[in-house]
Amino acid sequence: MNNKQRYEQYIQLFLQEGDMSAADEYIDAHVVTHDGMPGQAPGLEGVKQTFQVLRSAFPDMTVSVKDIIAEDTKVVGRFVVSGTHTGSFMGIPATGKTFTYDEIVIVRFENGKIVEHWAEMDSLGMMQQLGIM
Repeated sequence: MNNKQRYEQYIQLFLQEGDMSAADEYIDAHVVTHDGMPGQAPGLEGVKQTFQVLRSAFPDMTVSVKDIIAEDTKVVGRFVVSGTHTGSFMGIPATGKTFTYDEIVIVRFENGKIVEHWAEMDSLGMMQQLGIM
């Protein structure tokens, strides 16, 4: 299985279906997230922590794949993320409002696992849609 295929499986199992065990299979224990949430623990545990925070605040969150492009050890994904704010998020109580934003993610693989992660998303637009900015 090549890196693109591994990334597609990771997205389906971990991000779309919420299978936490997929994180162990596809993400290196010492992954470097260049875009972590404030207070996020390092490595794989931080990724799991962030995912749990997001799923708690936005339980209906969906990640729709628009493009996946791979070259050598890097894979780029373009996604549309949406959800409803029904739980506390970073100290902000639920608003009941929905959001949709575009996101571009770059990951780097070594030995079949993600070892680096970069993401660019419209955080300001998300906060505005939720009515908290």
